[in-house]
Formats: sequence, structure tokens, C-alpha cells
Amino acid sequence: MFYLGTDLVYIPRIRAALDRFGGRFLQRVYTPQEQRTCWRSLARSIPWETLNPETLLNNHLTPDVVNRLAGRWAAKEAVVKALGTGWYGVGYKDVEITRRATGEPGVCLHGRALAALDRRCALHCQTHPVAASAGPEAHWQVSFSHDRDYATASAILVCGSGSGSLGPAPKATRTGSDVEC
Repeated sequence: MFYLGTDLVYIPRIRAALDRFGGRFLQRVYTPQEQRTCWRSLARSIPWETLNPETLLNNHLTPDVVNRLAGRWAAKEAVVKALGTGWYGVGYKDVEITRRATGEPGVCLHGRALAALDRRCALHCQTHPVAASAGPEAHWQVSFSHDRDYATASAILVCGSGSGSLGPAPKATRTGSDVEC
């Protein structure tokens, strides 16, 4: 079963939230790894542990960084739409947009988003007995882009065994309550 989510973000809205709420917005919405990825050129040149959100926002907030943050916001929105929950019952940092070794984006779910994934894919297994015998599997494809004032993203969730029709997407594997990223 395929589930699709898509989103469009007005980038100046993300910039306004950063200006208004500063580090609180950054800490509430983005995981430490997402922040590091958005400031990747800085993270390579300065010890990341020495930087705090206010320093990042006051001294290193470039248009490229805002575009990356907006793209990840759009991707997070697309993922929760594919999960069928919206943000109801799911925290912002429960959905993490990762960067795979190939450079393509990936999805890592934690906490309540992982529980929503289990419910979504379990529903598929209940309605498809062949899939139920293998247990719920989940594969994600996510893509995002930005141009001028807008960032857009699409996320596809494929539930069920034999769901490799989108190609060799990494399968979610579990460690404790989180999906391994």
C-alpha cells in the first residue's frame, strides 16, 4: 500500500519564526542532527559542540541555511501527511529528515511518529493477509526542493512486504523505540 504526503512552505514564514522565537523554534522543531546538516559547511569548520542555537541564529543564519530548514519543515509535513496523522499526536522532532551517504534525504521516526507508522502499516497487514505473514515493513522515499520564496516536499510511504516497487529504499529497522538512522 502506498501513502503520499506533500507540502509547500513559504520560506519567509520560516525566517520569521526564527527571527521571532530564535533558538526555541530551532530546538523545538529540528533534531540536533538536522541542525548540523543545515549548517553543514559551518559544522565542518568549527567544533559543533561549541555552538549553541542563539550563536547559530545570530552569527551564521544565511539564506542557504534558511532554505535548508524550510525544506526540512516541508519534508516533515509531507511525512506526517503520509502517516495519516498530520501533527495530531506527533511531535516535530519525532520526524527526523536525514541525509544518507548518497546525499539523498531519508526519514527517521521516533516516539509517537513510530507508533503512527506501526498503526498505518499494521492496518495494511490486516487488510492484506499475505503481507501480514511477513509482518509490517515500511519503506520511505522523500524529496524536497526550494526556489525563491518556496520550499516543497513529497514523501511516499510504502507498507507491506514486497514493497520494493519504488526501488531499493532502506527498510526501517528497530532499535528500542526508534528507527535506526
